[in-house]
Amino acid sequence: MEKRGEVKEKRKLSILLINNYFPPEIGAASHLYFYLARELSKRGHEVTVLTGIPRYNIPKETYNQYLRRMKNKKFVIENISDCADIEVIRVRLPYIERHQLLRRGVEHFEIALKMFSYAKEYLRNKRVDVSLVYSPPITLYKTAWKVKRLKDAPFVLNVQDLFPQAAIDLGILKNPLLIRLFKQVEKKAYQLADLITVHSERNKEFVKSVLNGDGRKVLVMENWVDENEIKPGDKINDFSIKHGLTEKFVVSFAGTLGFSQDMEVIIRAANELKEYKDIVFIIVGNGVRLEESKKLAESLNLQNIRFIPSVPREIYPLVLHSSDVSLATLTKDVKTPVVPSKILSIMSAGIPVIAVMNLEGDAPKLVEKANAGFAIPAGDYKSLAEKILLLYKNPELRESLGRNGRRYIEENLSSRKAAEKYEKIFLDALRRDK
Repeated sequence: MEKRGEVKEKRKLSILLINNYFPPEIGAASHLYFYLARELSKRGHEVTVLTGIPRYNIPKETYNQYLRRMKNKKFVIENISDCADIEVIRVRLPYIERHQLLRRGVEHFEIALKMFSYAKEYLRNKRVDVSLVYSPPITLYKTAWKVKRLKDAPFVLNVQDLFPQAAIDLGILKNPLLIRLFKQVEKKAYQLADLITVHSERNKEFVKSVLNGDGRKVLVMENWVDENEIKPGDKINDFSIKHGLTEKFVVSFAGTLGFSQDMEVIIRAANELKEYKDIVFIIVGNGVRLEESKKLAESLNLQNIRFIPSVPREIYPLVLHSSDVSLATLTKDVKTPVVPSKILSIMSAGIPVIAVMNLEGDAPKLVEKANAGFAIPAGDYKSLAEKILLLYKNPELRESLGRNGRRYIEENLSSRKAAEKYEKIFLDALRRDK
């Protein structure tokens, strides 16, 4: 085993990324860690990803293919096709439908247990200097903590969503006993982590409050996007041609249609603009709100809105290239200061973003600071329609806002910048853990 003093001065680290999601799964969490893993690897670090077999936003047949391939094995080792030097440890985990909320709650603990226990012997023989673990699920801190005990490797907890508070605000988590349980888990996770990264100042204040005001190990680390993979591109492309969008003014929403996302505000804005025959709304993605969204659009007899299933990571940039403006929407019940990753992707693609959410959060501040679009109050579909119409009538404004967003990403929120910052954070964690 490496001695801590030796590791401290090394620039080339052996880094373990722990995440419930990783490509080919489609979603912000999956893409975020893929981009980081690839950039850290480019910088000479040895990168290993500990995750499950694909289960989220993919055809169930993909999951079954993994099961057949694994046979009776508890994990499988693979390399991502376009990152052959990144090793991925995929453990066997159950496939659970997204609407099974109680089962998904139990799954949080099951994932944390199996991630470590199934891969333990393999990890025992691997060098691990430091771990970075994605939350949610918050329970994955247990996996990182056990790896720390096994390998004498500190772990950094990357808090993306403030669970359980976000679930409480949305009314998903109501049982007082479960709330108390998850709050205890949350506090334990924050206490045991060597460092904690959050993506905004208001998130930092929340985590500090859980730690009784102690913010010494809480760092703001804004999210990132691969500016080389998601960049400005031609509107006429395979996706826009396939879906007949090349001659349309396209307003897009691309991502998970989850409990947090406000789809109604998009559909009602589409209803306000239905007389404009060349304005079309596309909703690209799957999730628990998909069917109700389709029913609402049908009830309004809207011909200007299309629902398209989730697309693979490599197709996602084409969705943005096909768009003239793209949306990020959250319901008014989302009170935690979340910054949806799709905002960064939209800015990186060089198109305007309209954020429809509580204005006191950090995402509207980001859009304003970058001068990359507009932020309007949650649920305000009339203002959303007005802003879309403003951009429709002013191509120069669209181009200006798009350029501003792209410039801000390149200068502040690229995956290259993220890798540089995390290198320093990892070395800090190693020093603190001496």
